[in-house]
Amino acid sequence: MVRMRDIADHLGISVSTVSLAMNRKDQGRVNAPLAERIRATAQEMGYTPNLHALGLKLNKSHAIALICRTSPDDPFLSAMTGGAQAAATDAGYILITIPVSSAPGAEAEAIETALQRDVDGIVFAADFYRRRSIPGVPDSTPFVFLDCVSTGANPVVTEVIADEVQGSFEATAHLLAAGHTRIGYIGVDDDRYLARHLRERGFRAALREHLGSGAAPLIVNAADPSISAGEQAAHQLFERAGSEPPTALFCFSDRTAFGVAQAARARGLRLPEDLSIVGFDNVEYTSEFFSPRLTTVELPHQRMSAEAVRQLVHRIEHPRSDPLRITVPCPLIHRDSVRPAVPSSERLER
Repeated sequence: MVRMRDIADHLGISVSTVSLAMNRKDQGRVNAPLAERIRATAQEMGYTPNLHALGLKLNKSHAIALICRTSPDDPFLSAMTGGAQAAATDAGYILITIPVSSAPGAEAEAIETALQRDVDGIVFAADFYRRRSIPGVPDSTPFVFLDCVSTGANPVVTEVIADEVQGSFEATAHLLAAGHTRIGYIGVDDDRYLARHLRERGFRAALREHLGSGAAPLIVNAADPSISAGEQAAHQLFERAGSEPPTALFCFSDRTAFGVAQAARARGLRLPEDLSIVGFDNVEYTSEFFSPRLTTVELPHQRMSAEAVRQLVHRIEHPRSDPLRITVPCPLIHRDSVRPAVPSSERLER
């Protein structure tokens, strides 16, 4: 194991100078070029700090907990834990992941487990974007919300969420840029999902910006985000559209898009020749196996969880900092389910 003494001997300087540089206490005490050289040399030599010793000195464990309300088959779990783990490692912390179920008392038990391990802070992650109450943690334990918000207009705790309005806007704008003007939206009729309103808001905003305020949106809400509910909602939308069927559909989720595709094919529509489709979530088992490969908006769980950990570390090191609500952009993933719109005259000829 490389010690500070080894770095000092290698550079021909004192151990105290190395310590100042490695603990970021060099300003005004060690000249900047030397401090950077010390840190670069430490990295080259494979130096790692003794977190246990440092924790005893600072009364910190250098461990943080990720308490996530999820299940082992959650398609977002891997990205969420991976992003959090990478950010914790970069910040010099150990990450303890504690999955919890929706059973009564499960979160309280998870909090107790985290506190028994003397964690310096906790990230609370929801199973989907929702409002939630403030958890029962001691005032001395910093915490951050991931993919959830507290009640009220202003954040009382730092929250890291996806910019779902922006993602939906870009998805709809992509269809408009491909020449589609008759665009429908299959949403979801369940107020548990805050995303319901945000994704529809982005859809409507893109139509207004590109087609004007007089554009009449074609919207049908599915009972839930399942494939079967999406299929049923799509049939309703096609029937409502009548003689002016949409040439493109934006869907609340990738699973919804799967149902929409089934409804479209049942009506003899080819994808994407007759109907372009865009989903939301970028869930691998749906978006990758969709035929044609599904253009979709990604829920950036890896970047969100990494940002949540960075914000938690900031709150640990700056306990009096104000709470923030941070939105992470949702990128549009271009694949094969969108094609330029076919003029109505050509569609009629077919």
